Amino acid sequence: MTAREALRAGLMAALRPALTPLGVALFDAMPVRASVPQAVLGEPSDSDWGAAGIEGRELRVVLTLTDEGEQPRRLRTCVQAAEAIGLADVLADGWRVAALSMTATRMDKTSARWTASVEWRARLWRTGQ
Repeated sequence: MTAREALRAGLMAALRPALTPLGVALFDAMPVRASVPQAVLGEPSDSDWGAAGIEGRELRVVLTLTDEGEQPRRLRTCVQAAEAIGLADVLADGWRVAALSMTATRMDKTSARWTASVEWRARLWRTGQ
């Protein structure tokens, strides 16, 4: 399993219990049909972050949240829930989390919908592969 797959699986596992109680449907790809509020975890970008004898990857991934209404109150609560998640120390296939940090949040209104995004940077490593 790649670092990208391990990170996505770990984030989905962490986000689901944070967002489901708020009535948010969580998807790992853009849904064809879905009501709001909804959240979509994007594909991570990644780059080398290794050292001698250590396989390491630095990944960046964005969660996009969408809601409707005149005020973004519910969306703000969803963003706060997403910001508060944490990852397990060890993810799938031996990938270990060296760091997870939120790098940016944004919120915007287009027409009748509000959209927010939360971006994280993760550094993962493993040995002996």
